Amino acid sequence: MRNIELVLVVEDDPISSYVINLALRQHEAFLECVELRNGQVAIDHLTENGENLPNLILLDINMPVMDGWDFLEKFSEMSVSKDIPVVMLTSSINPDDIEKAKSHKLVKGFLSKPLNKDKLDEVLTFI
Repeated sequence: MRNIELVLVVEDDPISSYVINLALRQHEAFLECVELRNGQVAIDHLTENGENLPNLILLDINMPVMDGWDFLEKFSEMSVSKDIPVVMLTSSINPDDIEKAKSHKLVKGFLSKPLNKDKLDEVLTFI
């Protein structure tokens, strides 16, 4: 099984963030995670930490300041975007969100919350 050294979790809800972090810590393939509360903070983090980039981004859609779609737009302008897979992890069941995610070149998968071991196993097949 491939190890994912660093996961960037972009999630504004503290309860969802806690559940995601717990699931990641309990799964043997995911070693460390950094939690950020919105897309703008994530863009800033990626810009400032160019030498310590994540191996995966788990991205919520609906967040304040900068939502998941706006994050993807800004992230796609960064040279590192081609090297970091993004998986949408959201409570959205909107068919438009699902189709938009599937058609986005940077999005490798779309999962519904809550995150659990089976879904993390599925993430490993996306990347």
